[in-house]
Amino acid sequence: MVTIANTDFKSNLSLASILAVKTKADMLKICKTLDLYVSPNLKKDETARRLAYELLHSPEAILYSLCKAELQLLDEFVRSVEDAYITRKARKTEYKLQKFGLVLTYIDEAKGEWKMLMPDSVRNSLSEYYKFYLQLAEAGKKGPSPKELRMISFMQRLKG
Repeated sequence: MVTIANTDFKSNLSLASILAVKTKADMLKICKTLDLYVSPNLKKDETARRLAYELLHSPEAILYSLCKAELQLLDEFVRSVEDAYITRKARKTEYKLQKFGLVLTYIDEAKGEWKMLMPDSVRNSLSEYYKFYLQLAEAGKKGPSPKELRMISFMQRLKG
């Protein structure tokens, strides 16, 4: 989770700058979890840039890994205005959106709350595809994995 000291941050931050706060090992763990490839031989800043690119251009990898509650949280982010912080009760376990560095989190210790901010680039990347996964989750079904989507796309290209 990438935490911030106050809620003065704006949503026009680049995802790469957020990911650069994480360790290189954490970034590579995100790649492994989401089945994305970024070379482990790159320097940390280049790893952050490449991972940001992969995350922004592979929204299905992120969406497939989210549970219903997290997809509903994402829905709030997408429907909100720029620079809007979404508040949730602090939990013992982080949301995957936090683990993957897709949101900044301000921890309000006094209220026991998290105030989360999603960068515009992430919100825009996920906004086109998340409703499909949210509808499936609300129906109690799991959406297609990125691997399944690649296979479907490949089969359609063979037919066409």
